[in-house]
Amino acid sequence: MNTVPSVDDLLEGFIIAINNEIMPFLNNPKAVATAAMMQSLLQEVRQVLPIFDKSIAEEHNQMTTTLREVAAKLEGISGAEADRIRDRAATLGALSDVAIPADQSPVREAHQKLGYALQDTISDLDVLQRAGETKADEALLRLREFLMPTIVNHVAATSVGGGMVGRG
Repeated sequence: MNTVPSVDDLLEGFIIAINNEIMPFLNNPKAVATAAMMQSLLQEVRQVLPIFDKSIAEEHNQMTTTLREVAAKLEGISGAEADRIRDRAATLGALSDVAIPADQSPVREAHQKLGYALQDTISDLDVLQRAGETKADEALLRLREFLMPTIVNHVAATSVGGGMVGRG
């Protein structure tokens, strides 16, 4: 929870691992080329990730506007094609604009600070409990109400197949 590597960090790690831990042991030229292609694809994903959500949202908003404006330019034209264009503008072109996603760096930084704050809170609650403060028990229960589902969500999101490498 405290050190949440970004997707970019994970992809960079995969590229490095392929280079340092796999490629030196490949003696088949086709296998070497495949590993290099895997690195290239991972790098491509790294380059697309920072702009992908923003680009999709911007394009969504531009497409709805474009559908409406194209239909408006066909005013007075009749026929099945023009009607279909107007229908698309009236339905899909009427979709609401979507919000452009915020820069995730401040969110990740705040998340990390909050994670450390909860960690420190656990330590402080432990001291209070050892000193006999019963309210610290209640406070720890409240903290656990947050932590347990969060941990379960993290495990569920990061499990592969049977749950661990080599299983499932």
